[in-house]
Amino acid sequence: MNKLVRVLVFLGALLLVLAVMAVLGVRSGDRRALLEYQAKLAAKGEKLTIAELSRGRQTNAHGSYTIITNATPKLRAPKLYPGLLEPRRYVQPGQASVVWRQAGPRWTPLAGPGSGVTWEEFAAQMAAAEIPLREIREALQNPEADAGAWTNVLVGGRVNYVPNRIAAQWFMGAAENELHRGRLEAGLQDLEAIAGVAQIDRNEYTLVAHMIRVAVAGVGLATTWDALQAPGWTDPQLERLQKAWEPVDLVEAVEKGVVGSRACGYEIIVMVRRLSGPQASRLLRTSWNIPPSSSKASFEDWARDYLYFPAYKLTSIDADELFYLKTMQEEMTALRLVQAHRPWPEARQALFKAASPIYQLTNALDEFRYPLSVTTIPNYPKACGTPIDVETERQMTLAAIALKRFQLRHGKLPPSLEAMVPELLPAVPYDYMSAKPLIYRLKPDGGYVLYSVGLDGKDDGGDPSPAPSSSPGLWGGRDAVWPSPATAPTDPPRQSAR
Repeated sequence: MNKLVRVLVFLGALLLVLAVMAVLGVRSGDRRALLEYQAKLAAKGEKLTIAELSRGRQTNAHGSYTIITNATPKLRAPKLYPGLLEPRRYVQPGQASVVWRQAGPRWTPLAGPGSGVTWEEFAAQMAAAEIPLREIREALQNPEADAGAWTNVLVGGRVNYVPNRIAAQWFMGAAENELHRGRLEAGLQDLEAIAGVAQIDRNEYTLVAHMIRVAVAGVGLATTWDALQAPGWTDPQLERLQKAWEPVDLVEAVEKGVVGSRACGYEIIVMVRRLSGPQASRLLRTSWNIPPSSSKASFEDWARDYLYFPAYKLTSIDADELFYLKTMQEEMTALRLVQAHRPWPEARQALFKAASPIYQLTNALDEFRYPLSVTTIPNYPKACGTPIDVETERQMTLAAIALKRFQLRHGKLPPSLEAMVPELLPAVPYDYMSAKPLIYRLKPDGGYVLYSVGLDGKDDGGDPSPAPSSSPGLWGGRDAVWPSPATAPTDPPRQSAR
């Protein structure tokens, strides 16, 4: 009997040793593959750490952040918040209404039924906000390119972006108010201010910073369309408007945001490696904003701290990091197709394909083996679509401004977009959907058609009719057609274009 027990103990120990050796063997292979892939990324010049991305940045105080943050609380909206205005609201395919032309300010449905504010009431509200708006305008003469040095990935909220969004929405309201009054110069200054807000954090490496920039640019470009429907613009004024929007590159912004996101995830993995189980658990709960189970530690907390994380670090952390880096690199390679002049629909498909491995990690075992990849890799196919749309819209806006300038200079529209290069444009405005120039042609009635081929990448001849399963708006048609203004119910009396 004793001999049998000794044999069983021996066999159990042998199995345990073999299991440990198997685990260590797999871990050794994962580690070797990870180091080889990291070396491959380094050879390509990829920057994986926040330190690499932040090298050379200054740590001094940033003036425009402080001014905007201090000024926006002074903005008061006793009637209705200006951000609820709805510039360039589509009333039918290819046609949009102009806010400043309406008998009263046009609000989004979010404003509710009691939004009958008159232009006079709205003008009084905007006049009361002029001092803080002037402070913000002055700060935006030199908008901050980044938020300074970044040394701790867990300190992601170094900048409060809410004041930037608030400032842009108030300048939208100010611009519409000035356009209604016929004060084009004042309205132009407000549009320049929105473009300035869209330039804040242009060199930042956080995705949220650039998504805020995209949202601000969307507000500004829609308001710019409203402004271009006003008569009385001069060529110097339109040149200023064009120059305000020319440097706002949202495609480059998306890549910076994705590169920064990868660095954040990588830094978290590096931290987890050197922490104990309980420390790693607290770190991940902090970075994922997960509250503790309760004030008193539960068995689940204990098991996660002392069983799961130690086992994870022993067995699969190298595989998790390798999976993370490979998936992120494939997604960035797909996104970079846009800058390599490939159509966005092609790049979008490549992006979905690159992201498919993370969607396939659906069973519990995968989630236990790759916890950082599962929770850290964002939904880039969805996040990257809006910036590409808005960037294409910016190209259309630049084309429309240049067309108006050409008409002022020559008394007629140009025969082609190429005819405005280099007199008014450095290059022909680009359609990211087709990877070709935007399409432009003259109409028999003396107007023009300007459009992108739309989200499907197919040229439907400038057809703004709704695409299947689409929403109203610029990108809801078969092609994304620069809209014409809908007939206004009333046109307000106009003052001189000062």
